[in-house]
Amino acid sequence: MSAIGALMTELIDYAGLFPPAKVEMRKAVSNYREYRNGDDAWALGRLIVPASRLAEFVEVFNEVCCGEREVAWLLSVLVSDDVSGDAKRIADFAQGAVLIDTIEVKAETVADVTAVLDVLSTGATPYVEILPEMAGEILPALAGRRARAKIRTGGLTPDAFPESAVVAHFLVECAAAKVPFKATAGLHHPMRGMRKLTYEATSPWGHMHGFVNLFMAAAYAYVGKEEPFVQAMLDEESPTAITVAEDCLTWRGQRLTTEEIEEVRRKFAICFGSCSFTEPITELKALGWL
Repeated sequence: MSAIGALMTELIDYAGLFPPAKVEMRKAVSNYREYRNGDDAWALGRLIVPASRLAEFVEVFNEVCCGEREVAWLLSVLVSDDVSGDAKRIADFAQGAVLIDTIEVKAETVADVTAVLDVLSTGATPYVEILPEMAGEILPALAGRRARAKIRTGGLTPDAFPESAVVAHFLVECAAAKVPFKATAGLHHPMRGMRKLTYEATSPWGHMHGFVNLFMAAAYAYVGKEEPFVQAMLDEESPTAITVAEDCLTWRGQRLTTEEIEEVRRKFAICFGSCSFTEPITELKALGWL
């Protein structure tokens, strides 16, 4: 496997139900089925569905999918503030061709972590979205429960995007605590840059984090680089600054081998949620990296 292939394998959880795409359930299910059967399926992760819409998902899935011999679909289920109600919806979920692989929930304090994970005692892997500035306090609680962290890296307005220093601190703290993580929102593009934040003509503009920046920065954090280096990687805006070779990715002379990237992706930097699957792939191809 190539280094960029190792970085991208099963990297993108498809979140088409959510803004700014916010497609209807039938469209999201149809899109996901198309991506699973396409040439780029190797880069596709789970389909993200709110717990409150699981019944709707099953109804649509049964209408438009799928062959009995098809590999089971994997869902990541987003839990709302109604944790108990959503826990019941998850427990009652019944569709033999679909597995709830991960669940995603928010928590602001250590007490919140304990409370929500006690209720969500399923076999699915939990990701807990935390405020990145609370990482030092909350990550030990996640490690103690074998839960993973989640960071929100963007949104529909400029203030929804955390500063690179905040993200770098989160990555270094997660690496030190040995807590795997996923990211969500605002990661449509490989490289950091000033971009429109939605697909609307009147969309505001802002600096968006790049997913290549983020996952290379995570890899550097994992192998022991300090926060200033990790932050500088997050701030890099020029794709020509990154050397993409068959056996490594290199930035500022610091090589990440294919084997190192595979380990990072398997043990630490797991995936990101995106309302577009095609946009990240298309832009990587335009750069000549895929």
